[in-house]
Amino acid sequence: MAVQNYTVSYYTASSGLVALTNVVSIDINVGRQRQLDQYSTSTATIVMRYPTGYASPITALVPGTVIQVKNSATNLLNFLGKISNLQVQFDKPYSGGVGNGDYLTINCEAGLAEFGRKSGEGYAMAAAKLETQLAAVGVQTGYTVFLDSGVGNSDLSATTVNGTWADYLNSAALSLNARIIDVIDILVIQPRTMFLSPFLVRDAGVNFSDTTNDATNQVYDGITFSSYADNFYTQVTVDPEVPAAQTVTSGSAPYRTYTVNTLNATTGQALDYANYLLNNYKTPQVAISSVTCLANAQNTMGLDDLGAGANKCGRQIGKRVTVAFRGTTYSCIVEGYTFSAVPGEARYTYYVSAADLNAYLILDNATFGKLDFNRLGY
Repeated sequence: MAVQNYTVSYYTASSGLVALTNVVSIDINVGRQRQLDQYSTSTATIVMRYPTGYASPITALVPGTVIQVKNSATNLLNFLGKISNLQVQFDKPYSGGVGNGDYLTINCEAGLAEFGRKSGEGYAMAAAKLETQLAAVGVQTGYTVFLDSGVGNSDLSATTVNGTWADYLNSAALSLNARIIDVIDILVIQPRTMFLSPFLVRDAGVNFSDTTNDATNQVYDGITFSSYADNFYTQVTVDPEVPAAQTVTSGSAPYRTYTVNTLNATTGQALDYANYLLNNYKTPQVAISSVTCLANAQNTMGLDDLGAGANKCGRQIGKRVTVAFRGTTYSCIVEGYTFSAVPGEARYTYYVSAADLNAYLILDNATFGKLDFNRLGY
């Protein structure tokens, strides 16, 4: 067991990556907590002592500058984004412009924020496959959206983008039950946004356990089981922008109703999606929603990426992990994570959804390839 050290760096074209000193805390939020949550941009907040900042400020620390956070020992990224805001707190006493009580707070945001800051301005998006529509997004915004295997071939309806391009991306992801990763680094110093197929299930290389502590199991000291009221419905209405709305029910009225606006291309596609959602959420359940791990407690550190590997920041999202708890092993899907660090200590909380809320029938898969154990629909 060893203390994990994390480095915060900023990037300029002339100097490359430059490490910041005097960092006192790091807080990161990536992905989402619940399966039906929409995606907000991933964020990071870095607080550092800034004793010489009044007399000699770091001129590169301005909105738009790229910031990365990584584990110094493993060289794995924890966050990649751009500065969105800065705040300096000057304190007394000071001497010769040096204030030992001066602090700088750096707020950062990842790739999805780039789309959230650009208006669609009423763009008329033609009906097409996702990969074609995302190519149009790239032309309109100047930012590329990357595609995981198997999701780009899905059909979406025509739509008018009156909100931001982040609104469109959330609508497209919701329509296809896809996930979004917006901190991925593909060997360049830029935040990225990626659509992740719900059907291409990959197993994490590192899992969670309440007893085993080794290279493939991270020991946790906190676990939460939850029954979310927002994840229990007996009536589902899928209301596409172009085809007619489709409603399906289970049991009798009064219903617990979930209504969702989508970009489904046909009534059949919308009906299939409605049936899937109903079958998924018509039975109330209590399941694992999060596990919390102390980085310093790990015999072999694997919390930074759960085995995803270098240059794949955020690729834990959408992966299947197992959680061993009191002799029972549960299969879960990673939805997001939070990370916090202060000198000498770092902690991760991984937010997960139960595997039976992701139970598509996938052939040759040990978890999702079992007949009569998977959800019907689309």
